[in-house]
Amino acid sequence: MNRKLLLMLMLLLPISCFAQKQGNIWYFGNHAGLDFNSGSASALLNGQTYLQSGYLEGTSVISDSSGAVLFYSNGEKIWNKNHQVMPNGDSLYGSFSATQSSLIIAEPGQERLFYIFTLDDFNHDLLNGFRYSVIDMCLDNGSGDVVLSQKNLLLLDSAGEKLTGARHANGIDYWVIVHKYYSDAFYSYLVNSNGISNPVISHIGSVHNSTGPHPVAAIGSMKVSPDGSRIALASSNGGHLRELFNFDNSTGIVSNFINLHTATDSTEDSYGVSFSPDNSKLYMTWNIKTIQYDLNAGGGNPVAIRNSKTIINPLSSSNNYGIQLGPDGKIYVTQYGASKLNIINNPNVAGMACNYIDTAISLGGKICSYGLPNFIDSYDYSNTSVYCEATGIGEMNDVDQMLVFPNPCSYELKIETNQISKFILYDLSSKKLFQQSFINSATISMQQFAKGVYLYEVRNLNGTTKKGKVVKQ
Repeated sequence: MNRKLLLMLMLLLPISCFAQKQGNIWYFGNHAGLDFNSGSASALLNGQTYLQSGYLEGTSVISDSSGAVLFYSNGEKIWNKNHQVMPNGDSLYGSFSATQSSLIIAEPGQERLFYIFTLDDFNHDLLNGFRYSVIDMCLDNGSGDVVLSQKNLLLLDSAGEKLTGARHANGIDYWVIVHKYYSDAFYSYLVNSNGISNPVISHIGSVHNSTGPHPVAAIGSMKVSPDGSRIALASSNGGHLRELFNFDNSTGIVSNFINLHTATDSTEDSYGVSFSPDNSKLYMTWNIKTIQYDLNAGGGNPVAIRNSKTIINPLSSSNNYGIQLGPDGKIYVTQYGASKLNIINNPNVAGMACNYIDTAISLGGKICSYGLPNFIDSYDYSNTSVYCEATGIGEMNDVDQMLVFPNPCSYELKIETNQISKFILYDLSSKKLFQQSFINSATISMQQFAKGVYLYEVRNLNGTTKKGKVVKQ
């Protein structure tokens, strides 16, 4: 391999090598779970999520870049990697009954810090709103815990049960999106190394509202396509919404409303939403049916897309609710109360050829309920392995071979690793200042930085991470 080609591959490291398996562990339903680390789904029996009042809807999970689970949640509790509730991981203001109760996002530029976003449910009249808490994975001796001063912080009141995310077009930051209830407004929050921004608000599509005493039409999912170009939502329990929009993952703006309901199905409710891996198909669950829309129909013409509706499981008698694209490129669908999941084996393919199969994936005797874990469908997460200097926790087999010198430094900082690696420099507030990928060694000019103390990370291909402080004189 010539050096130019190797350099091109090196530049792809942040996407292709450092963010691969963070969605490989799922926990949901009544102690149900799936492990995708072998390349296909196999049942996990150690999950601690459970049914309350006979059901459970939304959950969320995050793993590290090796596929090892870090923590998971039902919106009210957070379980650590040892399947114990974190010391401060109880009494979150989300709800196990919210369709998408929670979403976990790694803080850009950090390995140890994570945001968990939560939503309330219609039974509680959405009173707790849209909130976030911060998890520090170096607390509780490396098992992680909620930072008490950053727990249940309010972002928006009266948000519905819809919560999704997407990677920003810059490949570093994230968008987290909710829909305000009693409104037609999407709220897109940018999450970057400076924290959570004020929302980008897009008024478009239907007003989400209810005719009864409670906001029952808040039920239903919302998803951004894997390439970040589309966003779709569904509404159940009288909401009668199936809507598709464009999403700009550079600006957070939602545009180009397409109503997917036709005159013949205008009173049908929908619950789950998922896009195909190639972004060409949209799937929604409706009572016992799962339906597909071809987003390329008629060259993307709205009428053609709407008329492309195909019921892909016409013979099914099971109740279809939660639907989620897996890291293996297949789509999984829940049956309420069942010990198996349905599967769409070829979701990029139009019509019945997508190969929907009922009761295909065994949960090892555990039971699913309404929901599946809430992930960014691109599975493009920035976190790698966690290293905590105080505890020595992390994947550090080769850390002694990583050299960062001289320290203190005046003009240049040298890094040696003997392999393809990445160097990142932060200020003391963990704001990312600089990063560079390199082969074997690098010399970094420090003249652009003021005198003081800085934090650094060096990461190599196998996930080994060295962290420390460097003094600029």
